[in-house]
Amino acid sequence: MYSLDPANDLKEGDLRRELIEFAKLANKNPDAVIAIPEAERTESPFEREVFEWLVHKGYRVRAQYPVGAYRIDLVVEGEAHRRVAIECDGDRYHPVEKIHEDLDRQAVLERLGWRFIRIRGSEFYRDREGTMRRVERELNQLGIRPRGRFAGENNNNEVSPHPLVEEIIREAEKIKTECSLERE
Repeated sequence: MYSLDPANDLKEGDLRRELIEFAKLANKNPDAVIAIPEAERTESPFEREVFEWLVHKGYRVRAQYPVGAYRIDLVVEGEAHRRVAIECDGDRYHPVEKIHEDLDRQAVLERLGWRFIRIRGSEFYRDREGTMRRVERELNQLGIRPRGRFAGENNNNEVSPHPLVEEIIREAEKIKTECSLERE
């Protein structure tokens, strides 16, 4: 039997190492894998950092979400079709001068039932951890929880694997068992 530690045995940039790391990520957080192309839709490094933070925590996030004639920076989705808009304010891609326009747009969308969480760039870059803890608290208060952690569930940090990932693992185990039986 041979074991492989991709971090030590394979060079950075090796396709095999990247495939193994991708498979590990898919097993740990399937939504993160789905979110990779979605992250490309963010319009600023600030939005992307917030997006990646939320996805890493297990939230399902959409970037540049269209609502009528408007677009919302980020939308976090929860169970029972709950959605919360997150607006990233005050970086060079989203200048403070446009905040009045953004608040008018927010008022229109709130009348349509949207709930908003606003994150100022200065707040985020001064204290990422504290800012994102606040965002997570607000999401929780609005009924949005990371995937695999819904009301009444054990809220430890482990996210249940996606059913497709579980099925692939079962099939792989079956094939592995069949191969070992054939060798005996």
